[in-house]
Amino acid sequence: MKAIAFLLSALSAFALDFPMSLAVAPDGRVLALSGGAKASISVVNGSELPLPDAWLGLTFSPDGKNVYAGGGSRGVVYELAYAQGELKLAREMKASDFVGDVAVSPDGRLIYAADLFGNAVVVINPQSGRVIDKFKTGRRPYRILFHPDGRSYFVSSWADAAVYQHNVTNGEEIGRIRLGPHPTDMVLSAYKPEREAGEPPIPWRYRLFVAAANTNNVFVVGIGENKTLNLVESIHVAPSQLSPLGMTPSALALSADQTRLYVACSDAGVVASVDVSDVRGVVDGFIPTGAYPAALRTAGGKVWVANARANSVRPLGEVAPVPAEREPPKLNPAAHVIYVIRDSEPEAVMRAVAGIAPDFAVKLGRRPNFDFADPANLPPAGYLWTNALAAGLTVRNYGVMLRNGQAVDPAIRPFTKPDAAAFLEDLKQFEASGMLPRLIVIADPSGDAVKAAIAKSPFAGNTEIVVGDLRRAEALLGLRPMTRKD
Repeated sequence: MKAIAFLLSALSAFALDFPMSLAVAPDGRVLALSGGAKASISVVNGSELPLPDAWLGLTFSPDGKNVYAGGGSRGVVYELAYAQGELKLAREMKASDFVGDVAVSPDGRLIYAADLFGNAVVVINPQSGRVIDKFKTGRRPYRILFHPDGRSYFVSSWADAAVYQHNVTNGEEIGRIRLGPHPTDMVLSAYKPEREAGEPPIPWRYRLFVAAANTNNVFVVGIGENKTLNLVESIHVAPSQLSPLGMTPSALALSADQTRLYVACSDAGVVASVDVSDVRGVVDGFIPTGAYPAALRTAGGKVWVANARANSVRPLGEVAPVPAEREPPKLNPAAHVIYVIRDSEPEAVMRAVAGIAPDFAVKLGRRPNFDFADPANLPPAGYLWTNALAAGLTVRNYGVMLRNGQAVDPAIRPFTKPDAAAFLEDLKQFEASGMLPRLIVIADPSGDAVKAAIAKSPFAGNTEIVVGDLRRAEALLGLRPMTRKD
């Protein structure tokens, strides 16, 4: 991980491996960013300070003199002194086993850190650098955001499809609202639209915008004067109401006047521009970005986007019109489908078997011992075999998504065997019975033996073999006999 700080006046774009976080100094003149496969911290002049690990959390202190960063698996919060364009590692404050987001109380007195896998918020006194409290919250706490009065804070729960509100004094849960799967980023707006004479008053004091990455929606929560939470609306950020899941809204930013909301739609490679000047938000266009926009901030009169897959940080361009819907091509169905998955990387495997990689897999899949069964890794529409089983089709799994020899999805465990070699043995029985399962998924680094065996079998004429290497978009290969129709 690298953390970099620079003056906005001196920057038009910046290259960084897998940037995930952006933070703006209180004076609005300095933007800090973090990311990178190599654990280090550096400044724009090229100096670099190695860090053991870091992940997601990044924020300035209210006086702008310090930057705090979550230490990921290091289990610490880094305090970075910032002065005259230089960042220096001041100290590491032990917090938990895995530190995600980091927030500083509005008065600057306390640091709040998300204990990602401990499902808790850790409170650190920056004077002593020690943990003074720890409060339970929802599963896989992603973002911590303070209420403007500083007396409570909100936590988006990656795994619970909910946002929790806690009292800062004792951590007591004072509010909870269920939204959509994978709530991630949050921003809070104090802007209240003007009402005409005779119109009913607006029932909320603030609006809390919450991106739900396993949906196509941003949820809007109204916060009352007494801090009650109510769902105001959900803003659909896909080009059409009929669009399938896959926009992955995962980062948010408000314009300076809080009348416009910017939504990073990670898998779509765009930022949705939403007019929120009235009581209902309206998507009025999309702004193309680099691959997988993962963080947004408004600063220096611009909207800055961190493109994780494009390894870049740059200001947004102009709004593009909503693309027209296109009719998908029509394909003739095959009697049997064999899907050979050559990848082992979690993100690629999830894209292969679920059609989309949850942002949990994208942001944590590079780390060792990734758990496919984590509750925050559940795909929005199940797996490839989920619908097949629901339709009554026969299914087999050979080695895909196993943990301790068992499939992580209980639904497919009865139909699972360990590897491609087991498929080649079973194929003899299928040939003898004349019955081949309708859907077969196989983990195999090459797929050559599977293709050769099917080519010699009686199923060759009505079986589609799909060989996928989802790390490379061009490497999805479908093999099927073709007949010419004159």
